Amino acid sequence: MKQKEITVNGKNYPVIFTLATLSNFEEITGKPFFKADLDLIKNRIAIICAAAIAADENTKLTVEELRGNEDLEAYKQIGAVYNTIVDMAAEFFHIPPTEKKESEQPAAEDEGGEKPKN
Repeated sequence: MKQKEITVNGKNYPVIFTLATLSNFEEITGKPFFKADLDLIKNRIAIICAAAIAADENTKLTVEELRGNEDLEAYKQIGAVYNTIVDMAAEFFHIPPTEKKESEQPAAEDEGGEKPKN
């Protein structure tokens, strides 16, 4: 089990991704983890809280703290912390790093060095 720290509003909190994280998430949301839409902010907040509770059942991290001032900065902070949890989940599930998606690859160029025309 690998523990990491997240920073929320200048405070550090330990997080882990284990079976306890999955169970905590399901307890918080009342929904199965594997059917959860993690594009929803409320589910991202729930998985962050679940990982913090798994690391420290007495964590002081709250939903309110994650939401901060309910502004764009809070949204960015949730995104950054969520990415840490996703990285830990990839390790837990033994998901190898993937190549960039085709849509992220540069457009193909023809032999003359120009991009193909549509």
